[in-house]
Amino acid sequence: MGLRFFSDRNRPVHLGPFPLERAASGPMPNPASIPRHPGLSFHRPEDPASIVNAMGEYQAMMDAIRDGFVNKARSVCPDNVTERANHLKAFGYFSDATMVGIGPLLQEALLPEPRLNPDIDRLANDLKTRQTKTLASGIDMIMADLKESMEAPPSTIDGHHTALVFLYEIPRDPKPGETGTEWITDAQAHRACLRATETAVVIANYIRLLGWDAKAHTATSTDVDLNVCTVAAGLAYVSSGQLVNPWLGDRFGVAVVTTNFELAHDAPLAAEQPKSLTHGLAWKLGSTSARSSLNTNPFDGRRYVDGPHPFETLKRVDTPTTYIDEANVPRVPKRTDMFARAQFGDMGKKLQDGAKGGYYARKAAPSSAQRRMLGAFVLLQDGPPENGPLPANLQNNADAIKATAYWLGVDALGISRCPDWTWYSHDARGEPIDPPHDQAISIIIDQGYETMDGASGDDWISVAQSMRAYLRFSLLGGVLAKQIRNLGYSAKAHTVLDGEVLQPPLLLLSGLGEVSRIGEVILNPFLGPRLKSGVVTTDMPLAHDKPIDFGLQTFCESCNKCARECPSGAITAGPKLMFNGYEIWKSDSQKCATYRITTEGGAMCGRCMKTCPWNLEGLFAEKPFRWAAMNVPQTAPLLAKLDDAAGRGGLNPVKKWWWDLELQENGSYAPTNHLVNARDLQKDLDLKYEDQTLAVYPAPLAPHPYPYPDPMDREAGIEAYTKMVSAAEHRARLAKGDTSHLHRPKDATESPVVPVMVSKVEKMSPTVTKYEFRHVDGHDLPEWTAGGHLDLVVAPEFLRQYSMSGDPADRSVYQIGVLREDQGRGGSALLHRIFAEGRRVFVSKPINHFPLVEDATFTWLMGGGIGVTPMIAMAHRLHALGRPFELHYSLKTRAEAGYLDDLANAPWADKVHIHVSDEGTRADLEALIPDYADGLHIYTCGPDSYMNSVMETAERKGFPDEARHLEYFAVPELPEYENHPFTLKLSDGRSFRVPADQTATDVLNANGVAVDVKCSDGICGVCKARVLGGKVEHRDFVLSKAQRQDTIILCQSRAAEPDGEIMIEL
Repeated sequence: MGLRFFSDRNRPVHLGPFPLERAASGPMPNPASIPRHPGLSFHRPEDPASIVNAMGEYQAMMDAIRDGFVNKARSVCPDNVTERANHLKAFGYFSDATMVGIGPLLQEALLPEPRLNPDIDRLANDLKTRQTKTLASGIDMIMADLKESMEAPPSTIDGHHTALVFLYEIPRDPKPGETGTEWITDAQAHRACLRATETAVVIANYIRLLGWDAKAHTATSTDVDLNVCTVAAGLAYVSSGQLVNPWLGDRFGVAVVTTNFELAHDAPLAAEQPKSLTHGLAWKLGSTSARSSLNTNPFDGRRYVDGPHPFETLKRVDTPTTYIDEANVPRVPKRTDMFARAQFGDMGKKLQDGAKGGYYARKAAPSSAQRRMLGAFVLLQDGPPENGPLPANLQNNADAIKATAYWLGVDALGISRCPDWTWYSHDARGEPIDPPHDQAISIIIDQGYETMDGASGDDWISVAQSMRAYLRFSLLGGVLAKQIRNLGYSAKAHTVLDGEVLQPPLLLLSGLGEVSRIGEVILNPFLGPRLKSGVVTTDMPLAHDKPIDFGLQTFCESCNKCARECPSGAITAGPKLMFNGYEIWKSDSQKCATYRITTEGGAMCGRCMKTCPWNLEGLFAEKPFRWAAMNVPQTAPLLAKLDDAAGRGGLNPVKKWWWDLELQENGSYAPTNHLVNARDLQKDLDLKYEDQTLAVYPAPLAPHPYPYPDPMDREAGIEAYTKMVSAAEHRARLAKGDTSHLHRPKDATESPVVPVMVSKVEKMSPTVTKYEFRHVDGHDLPEWTAGGHLDLVVAPEFLRQYSMSGDPADRSVYQIGVLREDQGRGGSALLHRIFAEGRRVFVSKPINHFPLVEDATFTWLMGGGIGVTPMIAMAHRLHALGRPFELHYSLKTRAEAGYLDDLANAPWADKVHIHVSDEGTRADLEALIPDYADGLHIYTCGPDSYMNSVMETAERKGFPDEARHLEYFAVPELPEYENHPFTLKLSDGRSFRVPADQTATDVLNANGVAVDVKCSDGICGVCKARVLGGKVEHRDFVLSKAQRQDTIILCQSRAAEPDGEIMIEL
């Protein structure tokens, strides 16, 4: 960038970086005098090396999702049209728009026929049919929404009256012979289109999430003329037959959002713009806006290959400034990621609920709007290489990568080797990763100073700051990976939703920063910690960058500000230690993730970045700080105190543009009822390392690689922290042959899940669907018995239990029936949306808590509604054994029933009796169930009231407990229980206090006592334990009266008395 003498801290975000408010306004010209927008093509078959071809895939994907469903629950947001307009303008500037204007949607702007991107149909088919490999939080909900949007009829803009215009600057053209620019020739309009489209599509989605209609319009897909809208929104005027902006001339591109959301409109620009207004003294000095004559586009004075920041001034070194023992870096599974662990329930139900469907991102509307596009881009980030020219010169390739990426808009880029130890050991499906690439292109995206200045770092905009940067990499890094594939090499963009490499070591190797006290956050000398990263891996031969040394290690050793300000207490105030072969200030990732997922006063957290002294605005006045920090890092304590004294890292209310809206149960957004995390600096807090209790989870404590729960052991994590050693001690021990301190990966375990393919989907009624699964490799599935059920991984956060309804003798297929419950817990509804034939999913090996007594003299199988599923399997087995039975299937109406055809065609159809309430054939249980005789057994499954009736009738008829069997498939109506704290003692002598707001399984798992938990509702029975003493209040729906004498279900049941005590044996 150029020089900035003046801060814009008192300039509201909605005004933007240019002094647009100073431009002269005038009357709207005759629309007929405005030249029509010519449109744009992203096809360059004659030039296969052109970046336009790579951008085309992403442009088409954004065009494919430029509209969508409108939230039926309208949100509560300000009614003032000016406040609304300023809010959306600020969102545009937050997304890096150069200028934003709002105007009326004129009749003359409507096109006779919409212009459509010719590549949409192909990508729309991918959105409908392709399954992503990732198990990222909420990805399945995103893909289901996209699929359903693609299947909906084309939308119109009927009723839209307002147009928001997002204008993006076109930087200078590459100079003749300029290093690295051969791919970007004659692509300026395409770059502006791509960047403007990203913003327009996100903000259109945001408006729809709020409950108003909106649609994005781009140079490749539009219902409106972009030029007419641009003039009406006050961003350009007509001069000599072309559109002109007062500061940019004709070097810009736009995208538009039309909507029925009421907004204040801007006035059109006058055709004559007095220089005293647009280019006067304020512009020359930059006293009123961030952009000025002194602070123009950074590439006006720099080569594209060199980037916007002076990396050439940094000290380069052969190895990173923190030690990496490459020979002893263990590879860990992708499943190790804390957000993955939260989804699977490894850290308890509260965190799982916070991660469910990506709730921690969806609960704030801006980030929810961003994630839709992030999900769509997952389909594009990898693919086969084309039959390209395979350029082989290392330096030329590296120069072209850098110049192209910086031209596209990345903030910093470095290239390094990509050693095997930087790859995860297993992917999201639990399959081993054989590293396919040995080259890494690491990219960082600035999260933006301006919005961060107005935020606390953990309030309602925090998650959108992260998602904005992640989305930007997904777009620009994805285009770069596609370009490499077009040239004939293999390449993959590793994004936040689907990445298979560990990014911090690659950032170090590529010279993009140093390890900071924040932990896994790599700090860049020009952006500080205010960044998100992404990596493109490839086999393209590339020249490498060296690591950098700008004195950060000494600085961070002397500065504890991030640790002091961390709201979760996750950042260490102590020394660097060795973790998984790296020297690092290792933070407590569990604490960090817990706070980010469950905080009620905001959405996610980046307070460490916000309050770091290196989080700088970019002013000339900050240069002495940067120089001292880099050249005399021993001054860190003084610089940190000066940083505090200046109030840096505090709140600047002028920069707050977002609304503190929270997702409600009905799907709308409304002002949050929680106290917002609008915290200021804690200058008086004296944080001491010896007072901290931190946990780490190195390779020996990593989870298994499979998509299935694996509870965390925090006690073991705390112990692991105390056993970490310094880099010096690490080296000394190795020199003596001592390897006891090394973090080795644990031995592989047998997979708890079986990979299967959805082989058949049969909709038996509007709400009941039958699903069949076969092994992905075609061989037999694990054997099972009648009454068994499967744990089905619908999505990582939706592990659901379904009774098996097939024939236990047929091991080639598993079968379940699923009732869609739109008002349920979300699992069945999502399953119905995403499970199509050919989809690959995971199931547990069959489990049986509802076994069939096979030698009964007679068996009654009583199924109500979807509860008939286990009865079918039991009927198959009893028929095979030649045992007598009857199956009674009770329904409200045939129209909603499943399995009617299956039952009619079963070899034991004569044993089936159908009872339909609306046909007057409701089951008379008193008449059907006989008086008990030895050897009789009765089984029931169905709605709570139905099962109670069956069980009560059987009990009256003399059936003892051991002859009455029931299975719940949903949580029945619960009594009004009152929770009290109690003490849980283990047979080994350990004792734990269970607070009123936690369950026994919560407390046990938090204290390192592994207890399997799945349903958390007292239905599945996996968390049962033997009771050795104490009175239990049983709240489960699994155990019989006899079993309750000496068994407890730990996820629900508690001590019967306040402050009571229960002793158990696990």
